[in-house]
Amino acid sequence: MKNTETLLNDDHFKLIVFLITSARGLLGEPCLYGPLRLLDAAIKTIEIMEKYGKVPPEILEIKREIENKKNLVMYDEEEFMAFLDELSRKIAKLIK
Repeated sequence: MKNTETLLNDDHFKLIVFLITSARGLLGEPCLYGPLRLLDAAIKTIEIMEKYGKVPPEILEIKREIENKKNLVMYDEEEFMAFLDELSRKIAKLIK
């Protein structure tokens, strides 16, 4: 196993830590925080992809949209759900 300093600086490990601590935190948080945390994880994953030069422009645009609209969850649940639907459609188009 990597030494502690190397592990703590590894972006993949940081993502694992975020996911595990988020899972625990969600047990006491409102249910809509789950999708918000998943969007944060998507941003972190895209940032890792960027670091390795593996992110197409379409994914960068999705990252920008998430960053700009994820806080809808705090004041407009219906609009937040519509935003998640829109993101899902965009991802489906990329897959096709």
